[in-house]
Amino acid sequence: MTENKQNNKEPNEVLSFEALTAEDGDINMPVKEIPSTKGDDAPATDSFREMGGTNMGDGVPDEKTPEDDEIDRLNSHILTGCSPATRHMYVEGIFCGILASLFMAPIILRTGFVQYQPWFSYFSMALAVGATVWSLSGWHVETKTAEKRMSIISALFCMVVAVVAFLFRMPPG
Repeated sequence: MTENKQNNKEPNEVLSFEALTAEDGDINMPVKEIPSTKGDDAPATDSFREMGGTNMGDGVPDEKTPEDDEIDRLNSHILTGCSPATRHMYVEGIFCGILASLFMAPIILRTGFVQYQPWFSYFSMALAVGATVWSLSGWHVETKTAEKRMSIISALFCMVVAVVAFLFRMPPG
């Protein structure tokens, strides 16, 4: 039964440009003449400015009215206002520092996770050092003085977390 289905199948059609031109030959389409109602000094009818471009609106732009300027201003405000605001680098550094602190909390508080101790410290150190580097790079990227100060504070916080993780890296004995 499957052999009948395969025998009744039509061959795959190829609809590429090359296949169509090979089958039909070159296709010539007549170009409609655009009559010129202007005098002899008018530009040729085949000029780009006279006929327009290939896309709608490619021709000569109309003069802008105050209403068009207001619409452009509103469109610009809407399109830029809808994009998400970027988060400052120091904020991400603080988030990572807090996360590294949370990983150190079971060890500092001496809960039941002490048997996993070196791994908690190693992970916290890696996260805190990465956040420190990230915050310090934010110091170079940020433009405002307050944001640069916050990047330094974030980097110091993450360094403190990394030092605490280093000091608590050995299991209690």
